[in-house]
Amino acid sequence: MVKETDRLSQALLRRHGIGVKQKRIHFRGRDLLFQLHNAHYNVFNGDRCIATVDTNNINEAIKQFKALDNPVEK
Repeated sequence: MVKETDRLSQALLRRHGIGVKQKRIHFRGRDLLFQLHNAHYNVFNGDRCIATVDTNNINEAIKQFKALDNPVEK
């Protein structure tokens, strides 16, 4: 049984006004999945949760994760 919703199904759900609370991005050679859980986003690399970002806005979650993952510039 497949637990994930494929991209075509996600597009169809969005078209009918049903929000899909996940987004996949490619960042620094990794494919990351941002998935909404309650009031925060969990960030997955494969099947492993690598971070949690406390916001319910996907764009803000991506910005916060990138800020956490960047090395400090001097």
